[in-house]
Amino acid sequence: MLGLSLSLLLSFAAAAAPGSDPQVSDATKMARTEYEWFHAHPELSKQEVNTAKHLADVLRGLGLEVHEGIGGTGIVGVLKGNGPGPTVLYRADMDGLPLTEVTGLPYASQNKGVMHACGHDVHMATAVGALSVLAATRDTWSGTILFVGQPAEELGAGARAMVADRAFQKLLKKHGKPRLAIALHDAADVPAGQVSIIEGLHHANVDGVDIIVHGKGGHGARPHETIDPVVIGAEIVMSLQTIVSRRIRPDEKAVVTVGKFEGGTKRNIIPSSATLMLTVRSYGPKMRKLLIGEIKRVATQVAKAHDAPKPPTITTTAGLPSCENDPEWTRTIRAAFETELGAKNVKRHEPSLGGEDFGIFGSELGIPAIMWKLGAVKASKWKRDGDHPGLHSDKWAPDPDPTLRTGIRTVVAALHAGLR
Repeated sequence: MLGLSLSLLLSFAAAAAPGSDPQVSDATKMARTEYEWFHAHPELSKQEVNTAKHLADVLRGLGLEVHEGIGGTGIVGVLKGNGPGPTVLYRADMDGLPLTEVTGLPYASQNKGVMHACGHDVHMATAVGALSVLAATRDTWSGTILFVGQPAEELGAGARAMVADRAFQKLLKKHGKPRLAIALHDAADVPAGQVSIIEGLHHANVDGVDIIVHGKGGHGARPHETIDPVVIGAEIVMSLQTIVSRRIRPDEKAVVTVGKFEGGTKRNIIPSSATLMLTVRSYGPKMRKLLIGEIKRVATQVAKAHDAPKPPTITTTAGLPSCENDPEWTRTIRAAFETELGAKNVKRHEPSLGGEDFGIFGSELGIPAIMWKLGAVKASKWKRDGDHPGLHSDKWAPDPDPTLRTGIRTVVAALHAGLR
């Protein structure tokens, strides 16, 4: 039974069209209701108190055993099948973003200055729908599903906090180490009704670098008596651009971005210091090490060339490791998706230089992890050139029903594949 597609497993007639199963339809209706609630009540990272409570209550109503307050506001729902078997971890994130929504939707955010602009509302609602199907059909599968409602993904902090929580470790000990972790993320570059999944690297390493440039302050009218840290900083900014263009191979991917440059208090004062704040994106530990080393070298040498009184103070913050899809499991889950949706609706995409802390569940627990993209843009509006609002936009508005229906079907298919 576990090898059957969701369409065959749940249909009342073998000839039923894909996605026409009554249970999938009911689950999509339930998910739509929850989606509108989540979308209207977003909460910022580490503040997902009402979100977590609402999600926990809904999951309990489906028959899950729910544990709250893990890693902050995180929750874990336990759903068991009809007998012993493997454990699979399934994650959905819960936090919103500090944006004022301008979509004009009837269920737009009611929380001023906060919006589900990254689709975490889709992720939670999909989870409700998928888990409702799995709860209703638990006599057809064996094993355990550990559903993780994760806080603070937008800060890159929630997954690590949950894994480090003793309560989470106790649950793993009780229910068994997961053989696999899965998650989806809604996407603006895939039309609703389709998904995209790739083997190997999915998201990048994300690191922060802060550079304090030291100079000699003075009057803006007498620059010759100073060592201007703003000028040094400006040259550092431009020189950093040559790291990717001239120090790494053209077929490698990397990003070095100065997101903040701050110095001075008044137009006629040359300050004694200036600060640069960088985000650095890369794939794999070797490139990560190379980029950090080059940033330090460039900043130090530029400051030295300007006779700075001392080298820059450089601090690095290790953010997120790259997120990598296990190749063998990706092939297995892709096959399940193609059976479920049809091969034409299962695409491949390029790795993203964005960050995602889902991979921490894989790296910290030592298990394979798989993430896929869930198309969320209305098919009639989708364009390859991205001529529509995307993630983190105050206009981001997924096409709910086909997005949720496809999400539910793929999550159930992936969980069946993992539990088989």
